[in-house]
Amino acid sequence: MSARPAPRSARLGVALAAALLMAAATLPASAQGAGDVESARVLFVQGAKLAKQGRWEEARALYARSLQIKAAPLTRYSLGVAQKETGHLVEALASFRAFLVEPPTPTTSPYVVPAREAVAALEGRIGRATIAVRPAEIGGLTLTMDGRPLSAAPGQVLELDPGAHEIAASAPGFRAAVARFTVGAGSSVEVPIALARATTETRQASAAGGGLPPVAGAADASSSRTLPLVVLGAGGALFAGGAILGLSGLKQAGDARSSTGADAGAARAKGIAGDVLGVAGVATVGVGLYLLLKERAPSTTKAGSVTPWLSASGAGVEVRL
Repeated sequence: MSARPAPRSARLGVALAAALLMAAATLPASAQGAGDVESARVLFVQGAKLAKQGRWEEARALYARSLQIKAAPLTRYSLGVAQKETGHLVEALASFRAFLVEPPTPTTSPYVVPAREAVAALEGRIGRATIAVRPAEIGGLTLTMDGRPLSAAPGQVLELDPGAHEIAASAPGFRAAVARFTVGAGSSVEVPIALARATTETRQASAAGGGLPPVAGAADASSSRTLPLVVLGAGGALFAGGAILGLSGLKQAGDARSSTGADAGAARAKGIAGDVLGVAGVATVGVGLYLLLKERAPSTTKAGSVTPWLSASGAGVEVRL
C-alpha cells in the first residue's frame, strides 16, 4: 500500500525550510553585525533544521527567540512560515508584511514572491471584527482582547484568527463589560459592547471593598438569622402552651371530687400533655439558640462547640471552649 503524499502546503513549507537552512549556513556572521548576532544565527539554524523535519511549533519558538536578538528579514520570513504552519494566521500575516517592507537583498530576494503569495492567501483566511462601544465617547477607555491589551480604538477593523474570542471594556465611572463572539475564516463581524454608568451605591461599595465588586450574599447576612428566630418563637409558643395546659390540669385535679374519678384522669392527662409540650418547647428553644449562636460566632466550630441537649428533665445548650 503506497503512502499518501503530503499536502502541497506542507511540501512547500519543508522546501522553503531547506532553502533557508542552506542560506543560513552560507551566510557569514560578519554580514549580520556584532554582539549577540552569532547567538541569533545559531538559533536560526536550529529552527531551520526543525522546520525541515516538520517540527513547526519548536521551529517557531526558536525563530522568535532569534528575532528578539536580531531583527533580520530572513528570520522574520522564516517565523512567518512557522506561524502559518502552526495556525497563528494573524501573526504570520504580520511577519510576511514586515518582511516585504524591508528592501530586498540578494539573500532575501528569492522569498519576496512566496511572501506576497502568503499574504494574499492569509488575507482570505483570517477573520475581521469591528468593535462598537456605547456610549461612543468615553474617557479613559481600556480594551482587552482575549486577555491581552488592545491598542486599537473602537471602530477600527481588527484582524483575528478564526474562532471564539472575548473582548472586555472598562472605563472610570462605568461598569466593566464583556462581549464574546465567534468569527469565521474570511468573514467579518461587528461586536457591540455597551458600558453602563456606575451608580453611587456601586461606586461606594467598590471603594469600600478596595475596588472589588461586592461579595454575593453579603446583603443576605441578616436574612440568615430568620430561621433561628422563627425556631426560638416556636419553642416559646410550645413552652407557653405546655405551661397553660399543665396549670389547667392542676386546677382540674384540685376541683376533682376524688383521685380516681373521670375528672382526676382528665386532669392527669392534661398534666402529662403539658409536660410533653413544655419539654418540646424547651428543646426547640435550645435548637434556636444553637442556630443563632452558630450564625453569630462561626469560629466556634474551630475554637469550641455549641451543642443542644435534651433529656427527660429538660433541654438546653451546652457551650464547650
